[in-house]
Amino acid sequence: MMTLLGRVLLLASIWAVFTGCGTSEDELEQGLHPITVNQAIEDERPPPNGANGTRPSCFWAAGSQQALRTLGAAALDQGGGFLTSFPLSQISEDCREVLRSAVECALTPDQSVSDPVTGETYTGWWGLAPSWLGSVLNTDGRRYVTACMVQRLNFSGTTVPILLEGPHSAIAQNATYAPQYPIAESTVFGDLFSSTTLLDGLLPAFNVYVCWEGLLPQMCGGILNLPLLFAERICDDLPLCGVMTLGPCGLSCVQNGPYWQCKPNLLAPWWTQTVRVKLETATCQ
Repeated sequence: MMTLLGRVLLLASIWAVFTGCGTSEDELEQGLHPITVNQAIEDERPPPNGANGTRPSCFWAAGSQQALRTLGAAALDQGGGFLTSFPLSQISEDCREVLRSAVECALTPDQSVSDPVTGETYTGWWGLAPSWLGSVLNTDGRRYVTACMVQRLNFSGTTVPILLEGPHSAIAQNATYAPQYPIAESTVFGDLFSSTTLLDGLLPAFNVYVCWEGLLPQMCGGILNLPLLFAERICDDLPLCGVMTLGPCGLSCVQNGPYWQCKPNLLAPWWTQTVRVKLETATCQ
């Protein structure tokens, strides 16, 4: 008998064939809810497997970015297992997925915190900054969590199985799962938590840098198409998205073992806290 994950992935593969990573809101309403799909993936594939599906419109919103900066400046657990309270006027109930994504990127599956406004419990997954539960987010944590959250963005909110890789023990290359994800899409780095940009709607909240991997141009319509592809997946049609497309990783970064280390500008030191996303099938938005 086909497992729940099998049924989910069959539907996901059908969506991907016709629409790539993106699916319309109507199609999502007729199919499985992204959270259901995500849960099915997690039930049968442990970290560093996972899923994307966070919407750029929620992630890049000024209220969400302010909340994330506030969270990064203190322990996630503010007492009794609860996060800082962010009212629905700052982050709507529909966009609390941003808080959930931050927790899933940072904490391990045996760590969790609750949203004091909605009552929902957010449980960790990738474990890129587990110490954040009880203390301020450090530099490595800020960068890894940022990159993880960005790699989970998908312009329509569609949930797609992904594998994260990088020079962090929690997402180091995995000989068991890597063969299931033969398509290396991109590597991302950035730090939303240390940004000092005013959230006044005039400038992007922070800059995130993305380079593309390997044979992606051949699969996705050529080099000229890729900046638009990443702008769509990471930004949707938002005018205040800070994505900076660097081109091929091999030209923009240097090898750091099997991963990349990159610079946000020529005068900056190398950033080793990068996160690569790999896919099961070629899905070009």
